[in-house]
Amino acid sequence: MTSEIASHNRNNVSFLQDRVSIPKEMTDALESDDPVQALKLLAQASKQQAIELGNNLQTKLDSFDYQLPSILTQISVDHPIHTAVACSDSIYNSLSRIASGGSQASREIRSLEDSKRQVEQHMEAVSMALELRKCSDVASRALQAESWLAAAEAIRPWLEWNKTGSSRGKTNGTEHDETANETNQQHEQLQDPRTREYAGDYALQQLQVTHEQLATQVLQLYKAAVEQGDLKMIGQLTPVLSLIQLDEQALSLYLQFLTSNVLEPAMQQAVAAVEGGDMKQQQQQAPYAPMARVYNASVNTLRHHLPLVSHCLHKVDGDAAVVRLVHSQVEQAVLPLLRAYQANRQLKTTSLKATKVYAALEERYTGRGSSGGLLDDATAANENADDCGFSVVIGTLSDVDAAMEEAAICIQHSESYLRFLHHTCHEINKARHLRWEREQQATRWTANDKKEEYLATEIVSPMTQLHQTVAEVGGQYAAIEHCLLLASMQRAFVQPETDPRYYQPLSLLTDGTNASIHNEALQTALVDTCLYALRHGMQRALATGHTGTASAMTNFCVDCLNDILLEVLSHRAEEMGVNLLKPGEGLLVGSAGIFNASNLIRQGTTVAGAQQKDLLVRKQQQQEGIARACATLNDLEVAVQRTEQLESILMTTVDKGFSSDQHTEQLRMCVRSLQTVSDGFKVAADASIESLESVLKSRIRSIVGEAVGAEGGVGTFMGSMGAGKATDRITARMNYNLDDDMYNLMQLSEGYMVHLCSLLDELLMPLRSYLAPRLWDNLLLTVLATVSKRLETSLRKCDFSSLGALALDTDMRDLLSYTKDKLYGPEYQSTTAVTKGCPSLSRLLQIAKLLNVDDLDDVLDLISSLKRKNNWDVKLEDAKAFLSARVEFDAAKVNELLRIPEDS
Repeated sequence: MTSEIASHNRNNVSFLQDRVSIPKEMTDALESDDPVQALKLLAQASKQQAIELGNNLQTKLDSFDYQLPSILTQISVDHPIHTAVACSDSIYNSLSRIASGGSQASREIRSLEDSKRQVEQHMEAVSMALELRKCSDVASRALQAESWLAAAEAIRPWLEWNKTGSSRGKTNGTEHDETANETNQQHEQLQDPRTREYAGDYALQQLQVTHEQLATQVLQLYKAAVEQGDLKMIGQLTPVLSLIQLDEQALSLYLQFLTSNVLEPAMQQAVAAVEGGDMKQQQQQAPYAPMARVYNASVNTLRHHLPLVSHCLHKVDGDAAVVRLVHSQVEQAVLPLLRAYQANRQLKTTSLKATKVYAALEERYTGRGSSGGLLDDATAANENADDCGFSVVIGTLSDVDAAMEEAAICIQHSESYLRFLHHTCHEINKARHLRWEREQQATRWTANDKKEEYLATEIVSPMTQLHQTVAEVGGQYAAIEHCLLLASMQRAFVQPETDPRYYQPLSLLTDGTNASIHNEALQTALVDTCLYALRHGMQRALATGHTGTASAMTNFCVDCLNDILLEVLSHRAEEMGVNLLKPGEGLLVGSAGIFNASNLIRQGTTVAGAQQKDLLVRKQQQQEGIARACATLNDLEVAVQRTEQLESILMTTVDKGFSSDQHTEQLRMCVRSLQTVSDGFKVAADASIESLESVLKSRIRSIVGEAVGAEGGVGTFMGSMGAGKATDRITARMNYNLDDDMYNLMQLSEGYMVHLCSLLDELLMPLRSYLAPRLWDNLLLTVLATVSKRLETSLRKCDFSSLGALALDTDMRDLLSYTKDKLYGPEYQSTTAVTKGCPSLSRLLQIAKLLNVDDLDDVLDLISSLKRKNNWDVKLEDAKAFLSARVEFDAAKVNELLRIPEDS
């Protein structure tokens, strides 16, 4: 059955080939030799037929039978299917011809590229051969004329061409096999046999002989120049040796020249300057002078010789070798000097003794020291002295300060050299990085897109013996400097008050608006003396340039300020300031101010003659005592500002004198810790003001009670001038249940608020002239808070008429105006700032507004408005109580109206 179907299909195909008529355009296309033209003809002929066939097939698609063999047997030869099959066969044959033609063209193109490559290689071989012949003649003539540089430049092309597979491909200071293989392949391409054949054996042999003669003669001259110390000749021949690939020999000889002719003489001269003379002269001689000569010699050597070596001998790491040689010579010369300095000045022993003395001083002033069992006999014998044996064990302040200057200069010189060394190593790695990038760009086409990163080479260890010795000296310096700072502060602590320089005018940086008011305010010399010693020590430590020493000194200063100075100033402010300002018992007036002339006048006492003069003297002494007591409080405020200034100065010094690295960032954090010290002084100053207010609180309460008077009083006399003249003003007590007549009488009399303010002035005005502005503002706001609370307590006992509520609002505004007039800070010129600083006074103003409503229906609107402004602190229960005190309001309606939740 299968064989019959196959035979039937073959008959159909033969029948189509014989009977089907193919269009002329298709016949021309099949016979065309140009594939492109054939495709165009086929496309044009098939386009119309495809459109017609598509339309016909779309209508017959549903009933179309897909069994082609049976269709082919049933349809006629002119059926469109026969035409479509013939067209598809034609297109397939055309595409096959096009593919075969494209493959042939590709083979021809590759053949042409190979031919071009061979021609180019031939041209390169001829060009290289001509260049080698020319270089042979030029090198021979230059050698005969002893023009070494010209001969070396002429031989360089032959040397590059003559490289073998042993050449190293260096990348980033290490050998990489892939780069070496690529370099060897390039050298094999350069060593084309045709190049050797075209150049000739004579030219190549002549180049080799010239190279050997040039190397021999230049090396002889170079060795002679090294022995003679001829720097000019060495500078001329070093590039020549680099060109003829004798870098290693040149580097070895150059290092020999530096050692014998440059470094050793300078080091021997510096050491000889120290070893000359007897032991006493060696101890008296400044140790930093020979060290400076060694460092200067090494720096000059690097500055003058490193550029040449780095340019010519960088292929054999000549720049790193020079740096290591110089640093090793410096260590051999400087380390003995530093050890001798430590031994002569006894830094280790002195630092241990300084630590013990510091512990004794700290225990004396704070009680937190740990000197028990640590003091030796000499220190223990002087422990009861003011300085705990500092002058005996360590030395006088001036001598120790001079020794610290000497140590700081030694550390500074060493750190300056080490910084220069670090900078030199950084620049060498920077130059290597640039060369590495150029090599990467030149060989990028063979790198297979493999991205590499440059790794810096460690030329000198970051922790050499010199680093360790300098750090050791810095630690000993910091320990002694720490004790010196505390000893300087201790001298300020025991300075007698009788010293004319002990009390000084208050010097604070202000906005200038109120500066003239504080001309009478004083401060002691204690803070400035201590902060000067701290600033001097810190700036000296920062001048060393050693971040470890500077960080240690900064931490020591913070400890001195936090643990000792703050403790001493707080204790002095309490003992010599607050306790002496207690009213009645101290310098301030009590209930009967015996030094207040106005009180004597009110009592009808006549003050005249010698008694009046004695009274003025005693008043002057009282003011002087108040000023000195306030000076101890002002010291805390001065310490706040001086600490902030010290932080700013030190931070500026760090930013300008230290590079940006991890150690510098740690130093910045140490300096920023001074901000916590400043905050500590500010907290202590506020605490002293609170303590002063607590001392004044009893007198403040009596003042409020005296001004308010008995409950419900309508107006009495506080006293009269002389025998009671007609011009005497009536002083009214607190009374807000006023009718028209009483309100008019209140306007003619002196209200209780005026009397209250005058009594407060009598108590506080002596302090206003002698306290620092911020301290006075805090004291006044604290006192007004106490006054406001007492006034609110008295107001709860009063009834209020509409006129009385108006008088209450006037009195509260007078109290607010009095507060604003007495405050110094420019931020307190606004009412909002004052009420925010004194919430109790704000409550009185809110109560006055509440009592001045005309109708109870306006109360809720008032409360809502004040709450939106965050200016409502009165609870609803208190609001009910005060509104119920209005004689015009019904208490039942008030309770019904304010029956709302507290948080609404």
